Amino acid sequence: MPPAELSTSDTVDLITTRIYATVDTIRTVHDDVDDADPSSADLLHAIIDDLEKASWMLKSENQKI
Repeated sequence: MPPAELSTSDTVDLITTRIYATVDTIRTVHDDVDDADPSSADLLHAIIDDLEKASWMLKSENQKI
């Protein structure tokens, strides 16, 4: 996060951008994990779902759905 005071809108944008980056990273490893350990892949899928829901809720605060 930048070392300055941010508006609520800017903060929400930064957080959601980082959430989507995290989801993209998880998606890149998901298939390899699924091949090696399907149970862990299911956990990753649940994490992706939860992060996307959280991001959607945050973005709705900025009315940028």
